[in-house]
Amino acid sequence: MTRLFGCLLMLMLSAVAVGASGEEERPLFGAAIARAGDGIRRPEAAAADQPEFVGLRVGFAGRYKAGVWTPVVVTLRGGAARQAGQVRLTVPDGDGVPSRVVSPPDEPSVVPAGRTAAQRLYVRFGRTSSTLTAEFVVEGRVAARREFEAGVEGGPLRFLPAMPALQPLIVSVGQAEVEDSVGLRRAGPAREDVIANVPDFSQLPDRWYGYEGVEAVVLSTSRPELWDELTPTDERVEALDRWVRLGGRLVLCVGRSGEEVLAPDAPLARFAPGNLAEMVSLRRLAALESYAGGTAPAADPQQPEPLPVPRLEDVQGVVEAREADLPLVVRTARGFGQVVFLAADLDQPPLSRWKDRPRLMANLLDLPATPRDDTDQDFSVMRYGYDDLSGQLRGALDQFRGVRVVPFGLVAAAIVVYIALIGPGDYFFLKRVLRRMELTWITFPAAVLAVSLAAYVAAHWLKGDELRMNQAEVVDVDVATGRVRGTAWFNLFSPRVDAFDLALAPRPPFDLAGAAASDGHESLLGWLGLPGRALGGMNPRAQGPPLWTDAYAFTPELSAMRDVPIQAWSTKSFTARWQATAPETLAAALTEVDDAPAGTIRNLLDVPLTDCLLVYRGWAYRLGELAPGETFLLTAHAPRSELRTVLTGRRYVQEEKTLRQRTTPYDRGSVDPDYVLGMMLFHEAAGGSRYTDLSNAYQPFVDLSSLLKTDRAILVGRIEHEGRARRAAEVLRGGEPIAGPDDHTASIYRFVLPVEGEGGEAGP
Repeated sequence: MTRLFGCLLMLMLSAVAVGASGEEERPLFGAAIARAGDGIRRPEAAAADQPEFVGLRVGFAGRYKAGVWTPVVVTLRGGAARQAGQVRLTVPDGDGVPSRVVSPPDEPSVVPAGRTAAQRLYVRFGRTSSTLTAEFVVEGRVAARREFEAGVEGGPLRFLPAMPALQPLIVSVGQAEVEDSVGLRRAGPAREDVIANVPDFSQLPDRWYGYEGVEAVVLSTSRPELWDELTPTDERVEALDRWVRLGGRLVLCVGRSGEEVLAPDAPLARFAPGNLAEMVSLRRLAALESYAGGTAPAADPQQPEPLPVPRLEDVQGVVEAREADLPLVVRTARGFGQVVFLAADLDQPPLSRWKDRPRLMANLLDLPATPRDDTDQDFSVMRYGYDDLSGQLRGALDQFRGVRVVPFGLVAAAIVVYIALIGPGDYFFLKRVLRRMELTWITFPAAVLAVSLAAYVAAHWLKGDELRMNQAEVVDVDVATGRVRGTAWFNLFSPRVDAFDLALAPRPPFDLAGAAASDGHESLLGWLGLPGRALGGMNPRAQGPPLWTDAYAFTPELSAMRDVPIQAWSTKSFTARWQATAPETLAAALTEVDDAPAGTIRNLLDVPLTDCLLVYRGWAYRLGELAPGETFLLTAHAPRSELRTVLTGRRYVQEEKTLRQRTTPYDRGSVDPDYVLGMMLFHEAAGGSRYTDLSNAYQPFVDLSSLLKTDRAILVGRIEHEGRARRAAEVLRGGEPIAGPDDHTASIYRFVLPVEGEGGEAGP
């Protein structure tokens, strides 16, 4: 102790001596303290020299879903000088690993001196409650950095937690006021609809995939300031149109502003199902009252207030409500999505005072009046680890041929044997056999080494040493326009700790005319999360520390991923979407006759289509195989079955002199990708969650059940090569396809065919 105090005294004396000798000879730590003091004395000047992040906007009015591409707008305030660089956003993925998106290097973000600038990027949040790290990089140097956290209260530097994947998100633009409508669904808290009220178009995404987590968009045009600054080539209008064509749903309400909104050169006129003929004043609203299914009159019968509505001509689609010869509600297919057009303003009198207005909006949004079935939801999560069909598909793709899963009981037994070996086993061996307890310094590490070596050899024998991949995919073709969209899911199994550079190359068995996206995005690649609160889910009850701290990166186009880490003998799930055009796939000439399609379907492909099933409205027609060049003749009286019967195996049985319906229960524990994928195609037509006890809300665009309400038929088939499903898209690692002899592929093709109405009109 005396020596310690002596050393401290000597250090203090030397510091005093050096300080007395002058400022020039001040030691290094003294200079550092002085510089730190200078910084403390001038905080305003130091902060003003550098840019900083001062704002954040996530999703639609703060609402967004986990596991999908989400628009994020960050605001930077410039420093003393104008700077240009890249914005980087880092968020955890579905496995808690940091993932990063960056702004394009050829389009640098410019921050003026002393002023603010905004940058919009698209990220994929992997947790309902997570952090977002924003960085501004100038010439390889991080000039500004800020970490934003999710909280229950939003603000300029905070953002709301993400919605679970099971909750539908409806975006309302303008004053559509759809909150009362979604209340009619009476869903449980985990599946309750969420409404995001966006004031105008300026806060909408400029890329179509920014709507990936949106179930429907409701657009009200009663306020001119909402749309009068738009142009026909506006990126936000193009993004909305692209999203609808790729499977989105738009509800467009046009009333008193019809002449401006539906003008030939107006930006929103593209969504109308026909051309504007004239504006009329409607006084009789019986058609809307009947369509809503309520009992309250829409207007005062004694003093009816005129309702200005547009009259359309050359209407394309299904007219669901009309007053005499005036179409009021028209449902039109647009690519793989649809537009529901309402010729009225819901937020203006007399409809704004209508008691049954929520029922009208609920029918426009296809919201079922019956409550959703949440039965056995928690049981399903506890037993299977998922509560959505995408989770079941992800689990099915985790079953690799040649990779055996060790039962938990065997692992537990091995742990017990190991503890007994290094504990009482080692003690009795030294005590009874060797009679030298000090040799435990040799026997104990030898036992640990032997068990570790045996575990490694057993794992190598069970898991193998090959990279493996399972893949499932759905390819949709809109025959009328030639537009093609593909959705792929794939799981990678890595036998060692490795990092992967991944991309997707569409290679369907027909010629592609080029990318359909005007912005050059042909494919979109990302990780696939697990919906729910189970272990590894996107809204877990508890979050553990991440296994990886370094972030992997998406390319600026979001078409590839760089340095994605996967642990040894582990898997990771991915999903991808791609689009292109194919001018010649099928040739169809179908006409509706007695509520049934009739005409010809010709296969223009060089490969046969097998297991063909034609779906129209609620009916299914089995066509068998269509050989290359073969034409199938379909008559109005062809044998058919109810679509729900085909999907669920519903049948009638005789029980005690009573005829009862019986369906084949859906197997929630199935690990067959073809089985799960088949249910995802028409989940709502099969009965939805009431039949499967699983939702399909994570990736609802795969389900084309709602498209059957339009004037479209859907041909479902398979394309095989040498007895196996033929892949329409190749997963690339470093530019080379990933494939193995035992890889499983589930591939389904759907062709959307137009059906003319009787007399040559579209729809009935």
